[in-house]
Amino acid sequence: MNATVQEFDIPQIIARSPWFDGLPKEALERLTSASRIRLQRKGSFLYNTGEKSGDIYCILTGRIRMLLSSSIGQEYAVRDLVPESWLGEQFLCGDSPTSLDAYVYQETTVLQIPRSIVLEVAEQYPHVYRRLFEHTIRRTRGVFLLLQGMAFYPLKSRLAGWILELLEKHGQDTPQGKFLDINLSQNDLAQLSLGSRQRVNKILGEWRERGIIKMQDNGYLINDIVALQKEMEIHAPDEPGSQR
Repeated sequence: MNATVQEFDIPQIIARSPWFDGLPKEALERLTSASRIRLQRKGSFLYNTGEKSGDIYCILTGRIRMLLSSSIGQEYAVRDLVPESWLGEQFLCGDSPTSLDAYVYQETTVLQIPRSIVLEVAEQYPHVYRRLFEHTIRRTRGVFLLLQGMAFYPLKSRLAGWILELLEKHGQDTPQGKFLDINLSQNDLAQLSLGSRQRVNKILGEWRERGIIKMQDNGYLINDIVALQKEMEIHAPDEPGSQR
């Protein structure tokens, strides 16, 4: 491990992992001693679709966006990962390549542990495999919810849902309403809500006209949370607001 490891309580971070929770001290020490830290610059990729890796990862600072990309350059966000999120579990299954891009949305500090060490520990303490299985099931459930949104919810509902989720994690109370204090472009919101930037821009414009939301200091001020929550509602095909 390099010197920057002193900035983080690596043993505790590993011990809190959904993969390694409950391991004895000697196993945690084995993982800690094999780990290393690296800095990923904003706009880079931790790994790309089709790549293989000999490591698994934990985010220490920053944010990584998992993207589903097409051969013609289309990108859709599957999830955003924040500090103490673990990723790369697919690399534990033989030489399987990844099917997602790990895009570094903000400058990010990443903890890496060699796959070989993780597998050695898992062979000695098989409950690691159970933990991995449970964590993978939870993430798979999230992908199914994403597919449900694509299939049954109009873009306006998906966009409102993402903004409300981000507000829950990053929102700040102000006298005027809730302020989303993270820098999100319309392209970011389009990736997250699985829509085009043009349609997202049109929806945001409608919400601004209705006094629901406005841009402020490179963030979004939500003036009317209740109205935004109502935008998540699904309408029958013959009802107003039912168009996708």
